[in-house]
Amino acid sequence: MSMITKAYREKEGFRLFLKLLMIFLISRLFMLIMMIVYNKTKGVDYSISFLMNEWDAKWYARMTEKGYMFPTDYNPQASWAFFPMYVLTCRCLYLICGGLISADWVGIIVSNVCIFIAAYTAVKYVRDLKTSKLKAEVDGRKKESLASLADQGKEHEGPSGDGNRSLLIGLLMFMAPYTFYCAAMYTEAMFIMFIALFFRACQKRKYLLAGLFSALASASRIVGCTLVFALLVELYLDYEERAQVQTLAKKVLGFVLDTIEQPKRVLGLMLCPLGTFSYMLYLYFFCGDPWAFMHVQIAWREEHYFPILGVLYKACTGQIENRYTYMGWFCIAMFGIYIYMIVRKHYSMGIFGIIALLIPLTSHVMSTCRFTVGSYVVFVGVYDLLDRMKGKLLWLKYLILAGFFVAEAFALYIWYNSDCWLM
Repeated sequence: MSMITKAYREKEGFRLFLKLLMIFLISRLFMLIMMIVYNKTKGVDYSISFLMNEWDAKWYARMTEKGYMFPTDYNPQASWAFFPMYVLTCRCLYLICGGLISADWVGIIVSNVCIFIAAYTAVKYVRDLKTSKLKAEVDGRKKESLASLADQGKEHEGPSGDGNRSLLIGLLMFMAPYTFYCAAMYTEAMFIMFIALFFRACQKRKYLLAGLFSALASASRIVGCTLVFALLVELYLDYEERAQVQTLAKKVLGFVLDTIEQPKRVLGLMLCPLGTFSYMLYLYFFCGDPWAFMHVQIAWREEHYFPILGVLYKACTGQIENRYTYMGWFCIAMFGIYIYMIVRKHYSMGIFGIIALLIPLTSHVMSTCRFTVGSYVVFVGVYDLLDRMKGKLLWLKYLILAGFFVAEAFALYIWYNSDCWLM
């Protein structure tokens, strides 16, 4: 116990781990209470693994047990619609355990570990972001000494001095609406983890490592490929800090030449879509169609709408189905958050968020709530917005948080009821 106490006092990272773990455990207790409420109101006695693992989770469970399978004569839906990274991780753990842990619980364990790592990474990201912004501001005051700079960084915004404010993003990732997907056998938690690690690597200017995390993300969902655009933005911003030229044309040309001269950065960019390309190669040998994951989507949805604008217009005006009207307006709100992020100079995250939302909107608004939460960056945008609510606006911040928790409880109850009209 004394060793733990000493580690707690001396290691800021360990203190963060324990604080975040407490929030995580409270969030899971909340889900457990909601499960008890559901069982009591419905007069049933379903288990945690049964209630948490609905819809696509059943696909992941079967794939964890048996791997990828061909569709049957009575069901045209195929397992290759689901990208392999999450499946491989669950299947490896399942085989290591020798089947002693059910596939459902393996998925729950993997997802919860992934979202905790993601939240820890996110807290470190926003803390360092605050510190760097403060240092940049103080650097502009030429009259202040470097010692004063360090003191102010620690006193106000540094890792040990910002109190628990940065933990807010962890709270959002555990208990905001639709985050229950990250506790179920869904790929969202793993995808969020890789994206969080990607942006953390970019923050530390480890661009080759960022490319690797992007490759892993693109093996989890095809949207991971689009992190290449976020990496390009990060590389350009890095170059712009060092560039002396003033005109945009010279900056762009200089950026291209500067990037080409650094092989690690080029390799990082090339790695970004590697996960998806590897899966396409596998599908070519497995079923003869490298685009099979896309072609099989017709088994889930047959409707055709004009991409993006047509989809949003039909959804927001209630011309698809009533349940999709909500999702249409939800997407509009998310675009607003991403635009806010760009205004706040979270350029790469805002751009990635917009692209990640545009991709599903080329066909439908179905599951866009889950996809948006699963793209991670919305947490940073909402966190930034809430963190700025101080003084007289503090009441609004707490009201929004309370609304989030109520919305999560409602959505979770609907989820337990196996009715995904809000998902």
